Amino acid sequence: MKNNINELDKKNYKQLKINESTELKNFNSISNNNNNNLNFIYKKIGKTYCFFSNKNGDPIIIIGPQYYMFILFSSLVNGIVYLFLNIFWNYYSKNFRRLGIILTLIFQIFYTITFLINPGYPKNTIERQTGEPREKYKFCGECKFWVEVEKNVNHCYDCDICVEGYDHHCPWTSKCIGRRNKISFYGFMTTILIIFGYFIFMITNTRKINN
Repeated sequence: MKNNINELDKKNYKQLKINESTELKNFNSISNNNNNNLNFIYKKIGKTYCFFSNKNGDPIIIIGPQYYMFILFSSLVNGIVYLFLNIFWNYYSKNFRRLGIILTLIFQIFYTITFLINPGYPKNTIERQTGEPREKYKFCGECKFWVEVEKNVNHCYDCDICVEGYDHHCPWTSKCIGRRNKISFYGFMTTILIIFGYFIFMITNTRKINN
């Protein structure tokens, strides 16, 4: 009886190893398929436009589907700053006017970085090691590759790509806000608020000067 149980345990163990080996091969075959075309100059991934891959095959520049919003919003902010500086030019010192120009330049730098930089498109060439728990990974049915659960990867349906540290999709930057462009996004938002405060100060203080 004990021999029968031991033989059954051995068979179950052997079958388990075969299943694990098959699953591991399937897992890594998907990763290898994604690894076939690592280096590129331009490539469309989902709804985004990707330019210049690094040595790991990750896109350096990713432009989202609403790229026209970048042109519109940049033109709007720069146009308003130019208009305000012209209207209130004679009311303020050179240093105060320079502050407005510097703030606009800082805004444009942060905004451009957020618009261009890879937001956190995950490495899609993961290879799972033998004995490594399957729960460590999840499969994205839209992107057709495995991602690491601990990196908080979520699929953005506006961009149609997965993003590490996904926060939200921002149409003003034309794409997702994730792990790699979150800091520049906060910088962009902060400078917008400062510029807004700068305008309010100009308007209210000019009224006092006129009175």
